[in-house]
Amino acid sequence: MRARIIIPTYNERENIIPLLTELLRFAPADSRILVVDDNSPDGTGEIVRRFTAAESRVSLMTRPGKLGLGTAYQQAFRRVLDEGADECVVTMDADFSHSPRYVPELIEKCRTHDLVVGSRYIPDGRIENWELWRRALSWCGNFYVRLITGSPIHDCTAGFSAMRADFLQKVPFERVRASGYAWWFTLRMMFSRRRARLTEIPIVFTDRRLGRSKISTNIIYEGLIEPWRIRFSKL
Repeated sequence: MRARIIIPTYNERENIIPLLTELLRFAPADSRILVVDDNSPDGTGEIVRRFTAAESRVSLMTRPGKLGLGTAYQQAFRRVLDEGADECVVTMDADFSHSPRYVPELIEKCRTHDLVVGSRYIPDGRIENWELWRRALSWCGNFYVRLITGSPIHDCTAGFSAMRADFLQKVPFERVRASGYAWWFTLRMMFSRRRARLTEIPIVFTDRRLGRSKISTNIIYEGLIEPWRIRFSKL
């Protein structure tokens, strides 16, 4: 399947070139990469721009400022769907917490499923190099979301996934108001309520290699409120 791999970035200059290099090695030869940069002060966008001059499979979307994860994916999805050249859309983080070696399996599973999630919380999935408090926060957060929304996905907040473009076209993703981790479980409930064929593959999730985490109290607060909105709305 022809795939477009979308990577939002903000201040990832230390990680982005090693990640792109590794992705180009693991991803199928007909796949392409779209980096969505929020005008990173550390020059991530300019580094990617120079990289694209020598690598035609990589392109860059530059936004005027730090506008949030949710809108980054919304704009990237719209661009990819409007171009109409890709059958599968892959999403992943820029900090190496999602290993490029799983990308071929995500894409292959999309042949028979509408949504495939790289999961930490199914057999053989796990987390490495996280402090105990972050493990507890993530596990409890996923349990909380599943309890309230009835999500069939075990790893509700995972950002590593693949979606069939033809099914994504049916999903009103531009209506999602959340911008942090809540973006993910809202989008996936949209898939679930439209009877998408869902599955998860186990991944080893590792803490970022370099740079600083983007988690904030606002993201945590949003994650507490959004499941209740999902429960009582039609999406």
